[in-house]
Amino acid sequence: MGRIHQVFYMAKTAFLEEQHHKRVIMGYVLGMALFGYRLNYFIRYALDAGEPVNVLEAFIVVNHHQKSIMFLIAGWLLVISDAPFIKRNTYLSLYRSSRKKWNAAMLQYIMIQAFFYVAGIAVMSSAVSSLCGFLGNMWSSPVYHLAMDTVNRLGVKYNISFPWVNIMRAMTVPRAFAITFVFLFLYFMLIGFLLYVCNLLLKEIYGILIVSGIQLSGYLLQQEGFISLSLMAKAIPGYAIDGNGGQWKVIVLFCVIISILAVISLCLIGRVDFKEAMEEE
Repeated sequence: MGRIHQVFYMAKTAFLEEQHHKRVIMGYVLGMALFGYRLNYFIRYALDAGEPVNVLEAFIVVNHHQKSIMFLIAGWLLVISDAPFIKRNTYLSLYRSSRKKWNAAMLQYIMIQAFFYVAGIAVMSSAVSSLCGFLGNMWSSPVYHLAMDTVNRLGVKYNISFPWVNIMRAMTVPRAFAITFVFLFLYFMLIGFLLYVCNLLLKEIYGILIVSGIQLSGYLLQQEGFISLSLMAKAIPGYAIDGNGGQWKVIVLFCVIISILAVISLCLIGRVDFKEAMEEE
């Protein structure tokens, strides 16, 4: 079995095993419920507007709300809170492969979970929006009026806002949807890798506290206007899209941080006491 195929096989096995755990299921349910809470405001606004919306717009609008990612991370942390995912069959996997391959498989597992977590939210959002929407490249009139609501009258009335005219000018709806998906996926992947590295060094509770602290500080920095210092703010495409490819700078930044965390995990994996970790489990 080739090295890449072996790593992928271990990652796939971990994914199939974890998907049956109540913790993972509850993480997905919590994430969709928290997203659905704000999605409800957008749908109510669209229905009151009396005009159809693009089925992809809800995912874009809700994920650009300042509090959306702040709460979505709660479900994500529940999904991956068991990092570094040491189970009873871990020794068998290590015997058949190596620590480095096992580590690569666990990182790949986090990547797969991040994709499905974001994809689940995107599918749910589009399915709900299809009840009052259409599919195409054009932005809808309700979202256009929301973006032009400079005095936030609609925001106050419906508890939803989208002050991102720059996105509407620079991109079609499918492109904006794709960029929003990629930003969210990379951010959750980054948070997952960070938690994994922290848990390799410390006990799980400390890893959760560190990651939660970074998330909270990112939200507070965003609220105070220090956008450049907030990782969470960088997960919102509207801050980066400038019509000149500004979004690619954020994507590169996320990829660099993710790569650095992957290298750190590779350096730490040789020091992990799996026996002690299994006893804690």
